[in-house]
Amino acid sequence: MTNSRSAESPRALSKVPETTLGFWVIKIAATTLGETAGDAMSMPMNLGYLIGTAVLAGIFRAAVMAQIRA
Repeated sequence: MTNSRSAESPRALSKVPETTLGFWVIKIAATTLGETAGDAMSMPMNLGYLIGTAVLAGIFRAAVMAQIRA
């Protein structure tokens, strides 16, 4: 008698998505836009790093909550 789990390929058991070109494009865009937004809030708007971080963390939290609810 064989175990059905052992018959499956290791790739089928992985819960980690495959890293593709789209992943890297989104990662680079998110990093670039995040740094740009942080710099825009902290320097020209004279909010400072702490307030800029709090504002962007709030936006991030709202986006995550919207995604979880969807």
